[in-house]
Amino acid sequence: MSALNLITEGKVALSYFIACILLVLTLFQSCILTEVWSIASRGMILGFTLFATCFVPYSSVAKRAALLGIIFGIAILLSLGESPWKYFGWYLAALSFFHLSEYIMVARYSPAKLSVDSFLLNHSPEYQIAAVASWIEFGIELWLFPWMKNIFIASLIGFLCMIGGEPLRKLAMITAESNFTHIVQTRKEKSHVLVTHGIYSLCRHPGYAGWFWWSLGTQLTLCNPICLMGYIWASWRFFSERVYDEEITLIYFFGEEYVAYQKKVTSRGVPFVKGFDYNPDMVNNS
Repeated sequence: MSALNLITEGKVALSYFIACILLVLTLFQSCILTEVWSIASRGMILGFTLFATCFVPYSSVAKRAALLGIIFGIAILLSLGESPWKYFGWYLAALSFFHLSEYIMVARYSPAKLSVDSFLLNHSPEYQIAAVASWIEFGIELWLFPWMKNIFIASLIGFLCMIGGEPLRKLAMITAESNFTHIVQTRKEKSHVLVTHGIYSLCRHPGYAGWFWWSLGTQLTLCNPICLMGYIWASWRFFSERVYDEEITLIYFFGEEYVAYQKKVTSRGVPFVKGFDYNPDMVNNS
């Protein structure tokens, strides 16, 4: 992907993300936890930098990208350590990159639909609660049972799920281009076409599949058994309902064309999600 093809908002987001990663690494690369004053003063610099983004052009984009850049920089520093916190660093890196890349992909391939919501930081209250719950579980279990947070094989499998799910979702966004949306469409646009090539020739919902495996990978990486079970249940339920509703809509939009696609491509990507079973009486060509 060429950055030169990004619209201005995408370039702003990418620039602030990278700049704040470099700022964190520059400020804290030689800092140890006992240097309280040093950490406080450098933290003030980071805070001022984030505050200053409120007054630059495209500030709503800049401050979100800057925050994600700061988190990614901290993630790198944590990942370089030897304590169980390095796995939290892996998680933070994947989390911040996911949200930044969602915005960049929309800016590049579907700029007409771009907004600050494209970062997905405010995806839903449930998503935010789930994220905070995973942080709380990690902290409590690290305090009570530190050995639980130092299971390398579990964290490695989780990391592989994250780096596998992430490109799967992004490949879906690249392939679908402007046809990919974060919200199920209820009205067919003139430019809306049924995408059946590329990754969509192997899986009907690669974007959902990528997010499903990525989300499970975050909890495996953190070795969070409680949240892992919760994420599996919540993610499966969400995507089961989402796929069902979306396939009804796609049949309404494309009629027999989508029905034929369903028969040709049976995989949905998310385990045990059935989607919508075709009923001839419900087909309505747009």
